Amino acid sequence: HGHTLLDHMIRLVRKVADPVQVVGRAPLPDRLPGLGPLSGISTGLEASSTDANLFVAVDLPFLTEDFLNFLRTRLENSSHPLVACKIGSVFPLCLGIWRPMLPETQRHLDARLLSVHGLIEGVPSEIISEVELRSEGFDPDIFRNINTPVDLE
Repeated sequence: HGHTLLDHMIRLVRKVADPVQVVGRAPLPDRLPGLGPLSGISTGLEASSTDANLFVAVDLPFLTEDFLNFLRTRLENSSHPLVACKIGSVFPLCLGIWRPMLPETQRHLDARLLSVHGLIEGVPSEIISEVELRSEGFDPDIFRNINTPVDLE
């Protein structure tokens, strides 16, 4: 709609969270570049001034304000330090994570366990199933990953 995916995601997330930071570019470069999304999550937690944090991949343009509010509320009310959705066998990069998870993300990075999937399954996590998402009124297609014009078509 005339904006970059990054601009779109910043505007969307600002509707439900403040402040919004983009990891991987100035003023918040990835502390350990080349180690994938887990490094970005760790960098974001380290830089965060809030306990409850949302991490959202830029290439998920079909996410909605309603869903992000739902995720934020689930995180704020969860007894688990991490909240994730599971679509089939995939965990989309749209997570709620408490800042006290920072040492755990750093342990994974130090051990070169770089999988976000592995982190989710290796810590006490609240998993929102595809069935539950649907029952809450969310179509799992909101997690469709768009990286190219062909993907968008």
